[in-house]
Amino acid sequence: MTQAKEFRALPAAELRQRVTESKRELETLRIKARQGGLEQPHRIRQLRRDVARMLTVLQEQEKAA
Repeated sequence: MTQAKEFRALPAAELRQRVTESKRELETLRIKARQGGLEQPHRIRQLRRDVARMLTVLQEQEKAA
């Protein structure tokens, strides 16, 4: 789990890239969870929250600009 403070230090382009990567990973984990082969089910929750944090920071940066 990454804190918003760490996301604020990143440029917007990198944040967008991380959001995309995290969403892909989240989709993969959801598929594995449906199939019953997920070793770390808590990872879905962590990723979902990290994506929300990244999107919040992106929105803050856009408002400030």
